Amino acid sequence: MLYSPTKRILINALHLKRKDTQTLKPKPQNICILVESLAGGGAERSAALLTQMLTAAGYAVHLVTITDKIGYEFSGRLYNLGKYKNATNGIFNKLKRFQHFKKYLHEQNIDIVLDFRMRRNALKEYCIQRYLYPGYKVVFMVRSANFGYYFPKPDFVAKRLFKNAELCVLTEAMKQSIEQCFDFKKIKVLPNAIDVSAYQQEFALPKDMLWPYILASGRLQKGVKQFDKLIETYAKSELPKLGIDLYILGQGEMLSGLQQLAEDLKIADKVIFKGFVKHPEPYFANALFSVLCSAFEGFPRVILESLACGTPVIATDCPTGPRELLNGTNGILVPHQDFDALRQAMNKLALDEPTRNRFKAASQKSIRKFDITQVTPQWQSYLNALYDD
Repeated sequence: MLYSPTKRILINALHLKRKDTQTLKPKPQNICILVESLAGGGAERSAALLTQMLTAAGYAVHLVTITDKIGYEFSGRLYNLGKYKNATNGIFNKLKRFQHFKKYLHEQNIDIVLDFRMRRNALKEYCIQRYLYPGYKVVFMVRSANFGYYFPKPDFVAKRLFKNAELCVLTEAMKQSIEQCFDFKKIKVLPNAIDVSAYQQEFALPKDMLWPYILASGRLQKGVKQFDKLIETYAKSELPKLGIDLYILGQGEMLSGLQQLAEDLKIADKVIFKGFVKHPEPYFANALFSVLCSAFEGFPRVILESLACGTPVIATDCPTGPRELLNGTNGILVPHQDFDALRQAMNKLALDEPTRNRFKAASQKSIRKFDITQVTPQWQSYLNALYDD
């Protein structure tokens, strides 16, 4: 099923008419964006937005999903490999999907592949590079500071596999870390983008929400977003006594454990789990502030979306992302893994309405450089250079 982009995401009709993008004409490229799924997390949401940006910029975009999980809206042509996946997902079924994808790349005359997959298995990556990707320009996307997601162990194997590969990362800090760890040379920095204009409206409080509340969002996965530590910090803060609830958007294997933790801390009525929300804008827009305390990040989309909605953010200074987004005018950055500092910041911002209002007033302006009108030309320049190379 092909989902159509909504609101002003059809940027070819609005944003890309501006002078700053007219000078960059797309080459006759077919761009394949390969993702494991298109639902559940910020990386998937960013990939979906990228399909819309590149389609509007004039590229022929082919979105290929490995699993049959399509939740976010996108542009371009969808090829859902998950439709060929059976219950056993055995070696022959994997080879069948491999052949389907190889045939698709050839038949569609794909010029460039943007590979968003996690790449933990060295043998699998060798086979993909040896038998699937020859003849194509491939960019391996790195979307998290946890490089173990994207480079298989041991490190010397990763160095051999990706020695001459094109890599695309989200921040300069990620680029520098990869250079230090692996000595890779071909690394491009392109941040996550956001369509700020789509957030310049009033979002009504969802009918199932009670105000006031604070908001956290992300996949409920162990050891990443650290929702368990957030709930414990919230329980120690003044917020439950002040009648300020904690709403959590997202789904994952930790849900039952987190619900039990809230029960044990006697705040089950104050911590509300909303599950996966396709359009989270009203939840962000009406929160007092958003909170992020991840063990690691890439370039957290939840901070971008919160600030685009005019909602300030409190975040721990994890590697990487929050430091690039929070500049002192739009939220509070506390030391990494310092949950007492996080508690104090939550208390302060909950009680200090003038500071919240000051942060709110600066939020959208603070992320203008990440607007699609600024980031799309960067993608055009990069893709056109790859095509000419």
